[in-house]
Amino acid sequence: MRIRGVFVTGTDTGVGKTVVACGLAAWCRQHGLDAGVMKPVATGGRRRRDGGRARWVSDDAMALAQAARTRDPWPLVNPVCYREPLAPSTAASRARRPISMRRLVRAFGALARRHDVVIVEGIGGLLVPLTARASVADLARQLGLPVVIVARPGLGTLNHTLLTLRCARQAGVRVAGLIVNHHAPPPSGRMGRLAARTNPEVLRRLGKVPMAGVLPHLRRRRSVAQLSRWIDRALDRRWLRRLFVS
Repeated sequence: MRIRGVFVTGTDTGVGKTVVACGLAAWCRQHGLDAGVMKPVATGGRRRRDGGRARWVSDDAMALAQAARTRDPWPLVNPVCYREPLAPSTAASRARRPISMRRLVRAFGALARRHDVVIVEGIGGLLVPLTARASVADLARQLGLPVVIVARPGLGTLNHTLLTLRCARQAGVRVAGLIVNHHAPPPSGRMGRLAARTNPEVLRRLGKVPMAGVLPHLRRRRSVAQLSRWIDRALDRRWLRRLFVS
């Protein structure tokens, strides 16, 4: 089965992976694609009623489902979620509920059979451990999806982004492209603003992967239509169509 979709990862936590993944899901929906979404592993979940039982569900997973307008069961959208907002392997150890990679792959396969496209959001960066032997990069490779890397624009992003690209290549994960996201408001200092303006071009030159575009700061969570326009206006439309349509 040929699976269309992407695995959205970041150079660090707090770079705006979720809002970018939501934007991509919204863009797919607005362009007539039946998009499924998945947050395989999450921490810091909230208690939510699911049929006759209560389970931990991630706010990120709920945002993704809302952006894609899906009603898939939570065990498929967010198969593993822990209450404590810790690194996933630590949360799993403290909860005495280890992460099963096989369970994650099965849930993804079920979503792929339901939808034209599946957008998966990782947790942290590619080297975040999920088990004693497997990292987020290993999960992306097992799902067979190309990776989209979300990076911040400011100081420090060159090192973080180039390390992430090197990690992906060493792990055998194909990188579909790089998105620079102004997740935080613009810096107040002149040099900070200059770094944020010039770093994307340096990454375009040194990264040796497609630069999908630079997303402007999104002040608050928007509607599905607004998220779609945010993506459509800032990212390379040919890149988007190659990724999800062709």
